[in-house]
Amino acid sequence: MRFWDASALVPLVIPEATTHVVARLLRSDADIVVAWTATIECVSAFVRRYRERIASEIQLAGALNRLTDLSARWNVTEPTMTLRSAAEKMVARHALRAGDAIRLASAVLAAEGSHEPLEFVCFDRRLALAATAEGLRVVPNLSGSESNS
Repeated sequence: MRFWDASALVPLVIPEATTHVVARLLRSDADIVVAWTATIECVSAFVRRYRERIASEIQLAGALNRLTDLSARWNVTEPTMTLRSAAEKMVARHALRAGDAIRLASAVLAAEGSHEPLEFVCFDRRLALAATAEGLRVVPNLSGSESNS
C-alpha cells in the first residue's frame, strides 16, 4: 500500500515527465491512500494548466474525468482532530506549508493504522525529506528534482 501525494497523482492523470514512473508504481500496487484534500489539489493543478493556456478546455475536461475514475478507487484519510493536531506538529517540526503538513500527517497516521509498510509516493523534495524524517519510505528516490504540481 502506498500513500500518494498530489505531486505523484497529477502525472497519473495528465502526461508529464514522471508519468512512466507513477504508472509503473500503480501497476505494481494499485492500493492508493490519499489525504482528504487530494482531489482538490489535483483539480487545482489541472485548472492552473488551463488558465495558463498549457491545456485546452477539452484536455481539462478529460483530466477531470480521469481523476473522477481514479479517485473512485482511493482510500481517503478523513479530516479528524487527531489529523489536525498531527499536521500542526508537522508544520512546526519541518517548516512545511499547511497543505504539505496535512498530507504528511495523513500519511503518518495511515502508516500507524496499517498492517503493512506504507510507502510515500512524492516528487516534492521538501515534503519527501520531511516524510523520510518521519520514518516513511519515499518512492521514487528523488535525485534533486522538485515538482511544480
